[in-house]
Amino acid sequence: MAAQAHGVLERTGLTAEQTDQAAWTVVDDETRVGGPKAIALMLSTAWGTRVPMLPLSVPGVTGVLERVYEWIATNRGRFPGSTPWCVAHPGACSPE
Repeated sequence: MAAQAHGVLERTGLTAEQTDQAAWTVVDDETRVGGPKAIALMLSTAWGTRVPMLPLSVPGVTGVLERVYEWIATNRGRFPGSTPWCVAHPGACSPE
């Protein structure tokens, strides 16, 4: 769910700045995981396999993934097909 949706920041304990910088996964024990690790964890959970987590165990790969993730996050507005959450779900967002 998008950080702009009602109550998400309060429920997750994340700040708006953190959610602007990266994707996050909050694990059942309330551990917060951000960036490429969050994406890998989310895919592992959705697919029911640890395969997306495997690259993170290879020495040096995590650093490369972090840099790639930062570049994508910085340039995400340039990628086609992304409709801002509040535009696509106006009833789910807090008024500004």
